[in-house]
Amino acid sequence: MNFKIILLSLFCFVFSNPVNYNLSLVSITMYENDNNNFGISDVWGYTDETGVEYAIFGYQYGSIILDVSTNPNNPIEVFNLLGPSNSDYYYHRDYKVYGDFLYIVNEMTGSDVGMQVVDLSPLPYNNPNYVTTYQNINQSHNLWIDNNGLAFIEHVGGDNIHIVNLSNPSNPVYENTFGNLGSGCHDIFTQNNLAYVSEGWNSSFSIYDISNLDNINLITSIFPQAGGYAHNAWVTTNDDILVTTEETVGKTIKVWDISDLQNIELKGEYLGENMLAHNVHIKENLVYISHYTTGIKIIDIYNPNDPIEVAAYDTYINNNNSTFHGCWGVYPFTHNNYIYASDMQYGLFVFEFDNINAGWLNINVLTENNSSEGYLKSHLNDKIFYMQNHNFYFGFPSGLQVFDYIIDDIVIQTVEFDIQEHVVNEFILSLPQNYQLGDINFDGAVSILDIIMLINAVLGNELNQLEFDAADINQDFILNVLDIIEMVNIILNN
Repeated sequence: MNFKIILLSLFCFVFSNPVNYNLSLVSITMYENDNNNFGISDVWGYTDETGVEYAIFGYQYGSIILDVSTNPNNPIEVFNLLGPSNSDYYYHRDYKVYGDFLYIVNEMTGSDVGMQVVDLSPLPYNNPNYVTTYQNINQSHNLWIDNNGLAFIEHVGGDNIHIVNLSNPSNPVYENTFGNLGSGCHDIFTQNNLAYVSEGWNSSFSIYDISNLDNINLITSIFPQAGGYAHNAWVTTNDDILVTTEETVGKTIKVWDISDLQNIELKGEYLGENMLAHNVHIKENLVYISHYTTGIKIIDIYNPNDPIEVAAYDTYINNNNSTFHGCWGVYPFTHNNYIYASDMQYGLFVFEFDNINAGWLNINVLTENNSSEGYLKSHLNDKIFYMQNHNFYFGFPSGLQVFDYIIDDIVIQTVEFDIQEHVVNEFILSLPQNYQLGDINFDGAVSILDIIMLINAVLGNELNQLEFDAADINQDFILNVLDIIEMVNIILNN
C-alpha cells in the first residue's frame, strides 16, 4: 500500500462530457460512406510472420485490409474485397482470423453471399488471395472461431448457430448445428467446451456445454433484471468472469462471476456518458468497449465489483446522444500495443495504448472545517469526486495523477496522488484550516495576488467560505476598504 501525507479530499464519481485520455491517436483512415453516412462496420486484426500488423474492417462495398505498421501515420491498403452490399442500412460485416486465413460474414444481400475466405499467408511480400465463399449459409451477423478450428456462425433465418470445420482452412465444411438451441442468437463466444450465446430479444445470455457437438446441452441462462437486447458477451481466460452488453439505452455493461455456473452473481456494472454501449472484448483484466457516440472506452475489471474506466477516446465528435452512430468495434489483440476502433461515420482509428490499469484511493481527510462543499476534479479526464464524512474511496487510472480541490468553482488547492495499480492506496489529506489572515489564495504568503482577489471581492466577486474567512482580516464579517488597508500593512510589515 502507498501511504503519504498530502492536501485534500472527496468521493463519488460524477458524469461529465467524455474526454480523450490514455490513448494516443496514430492514424485515421476513411472510406466513402453512403448518402446516409453509413458504411464502416466491424474491425478485426492480423499479424503476419514478420510482425507486421494489419487492420481488417468493413466498408460500404466490402472489406479492407490495411498495413498499419510500415507507415503507422498513413496505413497502406493491401487488399479490397467486394462483398454483398444491399438491403442493410448499417452494412453489418463481421470478421475472424484462424491461422493465416480470414473469414467474413455479413447481413447484406447481393453477390457472393455466404462466408468469404481469404488467404493472408502471402503477406507481407504479396497481397492476400480470395479463396472461396462457403455457401451453406446466407446472411449472418456474427461468427466466432475457437482454437480447434470450429467456426460458430450466427445464421439469420437458419439453424440459429451453424458450425463449420476449418481443419482445411481453405475449404470449410459443415460440422454440426445448434438446431433449436440458441434461439434468438445475436452473438456467440466459445471457450473450453462452453458456448456463451447472446440471445437477442429473448434478453438471455445462455451457457451451453459443447464438449459433444452431437449432444449440445444448455447449462444455464442469465436473465438480467429488466433486461434489454442480449447483444454480446466475452469471458476472461480463466473462465471466471463474463462481461455482457445489452445494446439498449440505459442498460449497463454487466460483470458476472461465473466461477460457479450454478450460482452466477452480478458483481459490477458500467455505462458511458451516452448511455448506450455496443460490444466488448476482454484482454487480460481490461475490457475494450465500442460505445457508439462516446467512442472507445477501456475499463479495468481486476476488481469485478468495481469496474474502473482507465482510458477513453471519443471517435464520434458530433454529439453524445443515445443513437446508433459512432464506434462500432474495437480490436485490442495486437502484438504492438495498437488498438483499432471502427467508427461508422469517421472511419478506422488506430491508437497506441500502454496497458494502464486501475488503482484505488482510500483517503482520510484531516480538517476541523466542514468541507463537504468541496470536490476533486481530475486534470486527466475532468471526472469529479465528492467527499463523504471526511473520507472518500474511488478507483482511478494508475500513475501520478493531479487533481484540483474546488469550492464554489474556485480552485483551493492542486494536489498529486501517486496511484499504484491493483492495490488500495492510502492517503491522508489535510485541508487548509490554520490559514494566515490575508492569504486568500492559500499559497502560503500574503502578496499582491491576494490584494487583487480582495479588491475584486469588495467590488462584487464572490468568494467561497474559506477564502472569505482569510480575507476578512479585521474579523468584522464584512469585506471592505478596511480589510484592504490591513492587507497592505501586512505586506509592508513583512
